[in-house]
Amino acid sequence: MSENNYRELYVTEALEHVDIINQTLLKLEENPDKREHLDQIFRSAHTVKGMSATMGYDQTKELCKNIENIFDKIRKKETKLSSNLASALFKCIDILQQMINDEKKTVNLKPYFNMLENPDKLVQLDNSESMSPTQLPTIRVKMSDLDSLVNLVGELTISKMKLDKIVSEDGTGKSKHALMELGSMITDLQYQSMKIRLVPIDTIFKRFTRVVRDTATSLGKKVELHMDGSKIELDRTILDAITEPLLHILRNSVDHGIENPSERKTSGKQEKGNIWISAYHAGEQITIKIKDDGKGIDVEKVKAKAIEKGIISKDEAIELSEDKALDLLSIPGLSTAKEVTDISGRGVGMDVVINRVKDVGGDVLITTKKGEGTTMILTIPLSVSIIGGLLVNVSNEKYVLPLSSIITTLKIVSNQIKSVHGLEVIEFQDKIVPLVRVAEILEIGNKTYNKNQNETTIVIVEKGGKQYGLIVDSLEHKQEIVIKKLNSSVDSSDTFTNATILPDGRVALILDPGLIVRR
Repeated sequence: MSENNYRELYVTEALEHVDIINQTLLKLEENPDKREHLDQIFRSAHTVKGMSATMGYDQTKELCKNIENIFDKIRKKETKLSSNLASALFKCIDILQQMINDEKKTVNLKPYFNMLENPDKLVQLDNSESMSPTQLPTIRVKMSDLDSLVNLVGELTISKMKLDKIVSEDGTGKSKHALMELGSMITDLQYQSMKIRLVPIDTIFKRFTRVVRDTATSLGKKVELHMDGSKIELDRTILDAITEPLLHILRNSVDHGIENPSERKTSGKQEKGNIWISAYHAGEQITIKIKDDGKGIDVEKVKAKAIEKGIISKDEAIELSEDKALDLLSIPGLSTAKEVTDISGRGVGMDVVINRVKDVGGDVLITTKKGEGTTMILTIPLSVSIIGGLLVNVSNEKYVLPLSSIITTLKIVSNQIKSVHGLEVIEFQDKIVPLVRVAEILEIGNKTYNKNQNETTIVIVEKGGKQYGLIVDSLEHKQEIVIKKLNSSVDSSDTFTNATILPDGRVALILDPGLIVRR
């Protein structure tokens, strides 16, 4: 085995043991008398020490030895696991992880050893990487190679659709049968290639307990995180993209949402705050829900800050509904924090979270109740490579709407369209649904193209928990869509960022319903 292979094996196994130490230490802090937790941590630290010694990583070996010694003292009841000692150990585990990832990293370990010996005198160490995303488990294949494989399968899918069109027009019975078999194999290949890229969402969920614990400790708060990943798996690209937004939401929830123990007691709540994070399937999408039982968002403060920043006027603020006021949080630089901290309040707020989620085709919904807490719901696609799409016609042009956003399609008599306060609406399932004429938004064709017709075609979509009706000329069919990113220099009018290639070789733009209904 080559030196590189030994190094790769060492990093993979060592990081697994560091993760075990991290997670088990969190459990041990909750139940200090659990001997099995102590033994597990001791074994993992001892294993990493031995592996590091074999590889010649002396600094890593020495750090593991000191961590091992602390847990040995705890096992012998020579010392107790206090909150400060746990914090010191977590800092050592963070730097241990960095040293394992980077064999060239050299660290002055003396402050870390002193911190372990005198945990009540915690010092601020340069450990800025401690809160960066942990490396996700990898298979022995470069992600770039996996991306290439998925792209090739996408091209194969497009070629197959072109062949479908040709055979349906001129093919024989045998050629159609052969094409059916080929299509089945391509579908299987597509499924398997996408499956290779899937990573359990628990991979990032399990590190959130540590993030919440460290943030709460630094703020003098008591917070418990409840998690339910339900064995959900996500495309690695999407998981990487949403990790930082989720961390930001959790930190903000602890910092701004959960009250201090004394405040909670005065409000009749338990001193320990709660945050719940769960993930579940919702059609062709994954929904991640983060909820806390804190003080909620003060909508009036949000409005006041927006007035101060010149985003809205006082008159506009009076007319603004709670939902619209919460939408203001997506504007860059709008922070209601009274002071800047290392955790939040730098004006880098929900706009970062929302934009990162939207970059992967997702959506964010915020609801809050003063004194009771805030809920954030992230809706994200299962994949960013191949999706289900509905082909629609608008002013003699073909466009694609993602199936994940569509509730249903309707054909109604045009006189069923009513006008309310100047807005076109229809009644659908006992709800008033506002209508959007797609041709007008795209500024193409005759703006009155549908108004004089007896029948109107509508696609009902859902965005941000609300339903909208998109008026199009006609519907074609559902099909798998291979997503092609548009060049960032292309003027997309903020309505589309992706395209696809149709079986006839023409390019069709993929419309984002969320962007359409906002315009």
